[in-house]
Amino acid sequence: MKLKCTYTGGGGTEHDAGIWEKKETPKTITLTLSEEPFFEPNYNIVKVKKETRNEKRGDIRYHGYGDVLIDNEDGTYTAYPQQCGIPYYFEPL
Repeated sequence: MKLKCTYTGGGGTEHDAGIWEKKETPKTITLTLSEEPFFEPNYNIVKVKKETRNEKRGDIRYHGYGDVLIDNEDGTYTAYPQQCGIPYYFEPL
């Protein structure tokens, strides 16, 4: 599945973070940068463990390998690579 990624910078400016590909295995979810934008983003992979699934807040959250991934249950995702504090937003193409 291909996803378009954006992130919001410090001044509230939205930046293109390229096209990413989502791959799932029985144990992990991995988002990998497949088409780089004009400016290289700070991160190019987000990987989480499915066994860390948490549904307490009305959405589905995963973590592991230093990353956090939130499944918004509408086909979109929010990720915090290496728990950086800058959200990366993913939506289907």
